[in-house]
Amino acid sequence: MASIPLTLAALATSAVPGLAVHGAREHAGDGDGAFTSAVLVAEEGELIVRVPRTQAAEVQQSAELLGLAALTEGARARLPFAVPETLGVTRAGDTRATVTTFLAGGRVDASDIESEALLLQPIAEAVAAIHELPHSLVQQGGLGALTAEEVRLQAARLVERAESTRLLPEIVHERWTQALDATEMWDFAPTVVHGSLDADRLLVADDGIAGVLGWGELSVGDPAGDLAWLISSGEEVFDAVLARYSLLRDAGHLGRLRARALFTHQLGVARWLLHGVESRDSEIVDDAVAMLDRLMDRLTSMGEPLPTRRPLSDDQVSQLLDEVPQVNDLLSDTAAYEALDEDRMFHADTDFVEVLRGEPADEDGDDREDGDDREDGDDRNGDRADRSGDERREAPDGAGSDIQLTEPVEQLTEPIDPVGPGAADDDGSDAPRAEGRPGRPGRS
Repeated sequence: MASIPLTLAALATSAVPGLAVHGAREHAGDGDGAFTSAVLVAEEGELIVRVPRTQAAEVQQSAELLGLAALTEGARARLPFAVPETLGVTRAGDTRATVTTFLAGGRVDASDIESEALLLQPIAEAVAAIHELPHSLVQQGGLGALTAEEVRLQAARLVERAESTRLLPEIVHERWTQALDATEMWDFAPTVVHGSLDADRLLVADDGIAGVLGWGELSVGDPAGDLAWLISSGEEVFDAVLARYSLLRDAGHLGRLRARALFTHQLGVARWLLHGVESRDSEIVDDAVAMLDRLMDRLTSMGEPLPTRRPLSDDQVSQLLDEVPQVNDLLSDTAAYEALDEDRMFHADTDFVEVLRGEPADEDGDDREDGDDREDGDDRNGDRADRSGDERREAPDGAGSDIQLTEPVEQLTEPIDPVGPGAADDDGSDAPRAEGRPGRPGRS
């Protein structure tokens, strides 16, 4: 392809009829090569166009389209921050290009947030506002909704799969099993949740939250999951945000909410372990095992006996990867996305569709209401923990905490060469983001 920004600008004019592009620049936020992207300057403001370069990135893009479309104008008006808006979709070779509004803002690392930081209140307000959204927007958008019991069963399935690797320390498995068996801990009212909230999703400006990205897992589920990432900032920060959050909405039993958030944070290590095993990456497996050992040490310091286990050699890790049993999860994210109706991706609104040469136009492209143009979503009814995303997300060490996109150009449809090992979140920010779901857990 010629100049990538100019090519993407031409695709954008195809996706958004009447769009006049005055300038284009490469987007630095797609550092791992999963998307080809560019930021465009138009009369409407800055836009971002993205073309996936891998199958995993295309799956993620499909999910994003669903998630963002579910956020209707009314829902967005209730949020104290900006959310990207999808302006158009067009074919690009064997895949698609999407054009959304570009949100500017800085990033903050979770480990740099302090308990006295001015961001604590805006973070609490942002999370509380998401959780106060009506369940109907998720239902009308065709997104997933879990009951409290289904959330518990999903977590139990993740623990079972981690145990099947034979790399989960006994004391950790016992503690996680105890948490799963604590019926009262799972007595909560599900809310609308972002589903993959962390510091990388937040755009910061003027000591406030200017925008939130990554709406791929918008669903109804456990509100504790949207708070768990704060444990990487330290429990003082987590408790400070939790206290502010509880003043903004009726969060129910705070002790149980806190315990589930801690448990969810710990399960991030199980996701990382499974990602390493399923991708046959011995470095990730070693990293996850080291995290589990540190978690085991903390649990042991609380009075539990320490099981003895020698460090794994390279040969032993390789042998374990060969011997690990296959666990078929019928509710995996990949299967769920493959089952998505392509008509919903490309024909939800004919204004977003470029008619391909030789193909008839869709004549019944009726506009859909309240969430049928959906963007940016992940599997809600499946086990998000079961995903073996091909990319990695950098994060500080640690294993968790203890539980308690001028004129249209014809024929711009040549395929994008697949590059890179996986998908990334590149939906509107100047700052780079190395994405991976599941990703390497943050430290506590």
